[in-house]
Formats: sequence, structure tokens, C-alpha cells
Amino acid sequence: MAEMPKRKESQPFRRRVLYPAGVALFAWVFLNFTTDHLEWFGMGSVYRTASFILYLMLGLTITFSSLFVYSVTYARGASAKERILWACVVPFVWILKEIWRVSAFFSLGESFYYALGPLPLGLLVFQLVCLCLCEMFWRWRRKKNGESIQILTPGPVTGLVISAILLYFMALWGNPGDTPGSKWFYLYMEGYKALFLH
Repeated sequence: MAEMPKRKESQPFRRRVLYPAGVALFAWVFLNFTTDHLEWFGMGSVYRTASFILYLMLGLTITFSSLFVYSVTYARGASAKERILWACVVPFVWILKEIWRVSAFFSLGESFYYALGPLPLGLLVFQLVCLCLCEMFWRWRRKKNGESIQILTPGPVTGLVISAILLYFMALWGNPGDTPGSKWFYLYMEGYKALFLH
């Protein structure tokens, strides 16, 4: 793998940020559009194969595109704020699309409340884990290449601690016999009833 450029070698904004974020966003748009038109693949085994492959790629793009964007923007000298903001472009746009989708059935307030549900919020927590680990990985690579750089810094460590706390409450909190995440979902639904069902 090519050696990491020095942090001072920041490239123009379009190349260091817009291009990698644009590639990830284009991949998501293309896969989202294609999975919305699976009838193009006819019926039978071709349809089933295309459906499996395209939905798998769509899920991977939504979940892991942040790793690609963060890595490329890191290598091209983007600032920490730029890396974090633009790495989350696909998950953020997906959540906005989901809010738009459910707004056909619910009020605007209910639609935005949907974003606090287990799936959208869980996706954001996972992105936080990915970005923290990605930052540590690239710092480790730079240190391995001879740079004097600290691998564990307050930002990523704090992010992992926050992620672990949220993961506990979202998936592990409750009695041992409960379905994972049931207590969090119960609180989520109680919040929904308190806010929107009077």
C-alpha cells in the first residue's frame, strides 16, 4: 500500500473532500435506484440473484462507505471536521430519505422522531465506532512509516466510550431473558406515545 502523505500536504477541497464523498454518494444513489427497479431483471433466478447482490451492495454502501470516505479524505489532508462531516454523507442522506419516506404516512414531527429509532440511531452509533477506529488505524500506519504521532487521542477514545455506552443501552440493557434492544425500543415507543398520542 502507498505510503501515507504528510498531514501538511493538504490537497484542494474538491479533490480532498468532494470527489471521495461524491463517489460514495453516487454509488448509493445508483444502487438505491437500481434496487427500486428490480423488475428490469425479469423473473426467476436472474431476479433473485440480482436482488441479493444489489441489496447486499446497497447495505454495505450505507454501512461502510464512511470508511472509504474517511480514509481517502485523511490521505488527502482533510481536517478532522471535514473527515467526520463528509464521511457520514451516505448514512445521513439515507436517514433523510427514510424520514421523507415515512412522512407519507406520518406528520413531520413523527417522521423526524423516526430518526431516533433503533435502526437509524444504531447506524449513527456504528458510524461513530467506524470513524474512531479508522482514525486510530491511519495514525498507526503513519507511526509505522516513521512519523512521530500519537495513536490514541482524546477524540477517538471518547467516541468509542460513548459508542460503548449507547450500545449497552440500545442492545444489552434489560433482563437476561429479554430480546436484545427490547427495553430501548419500549422507551422509544413510550416517548412516541407521550409526544404524539394525546
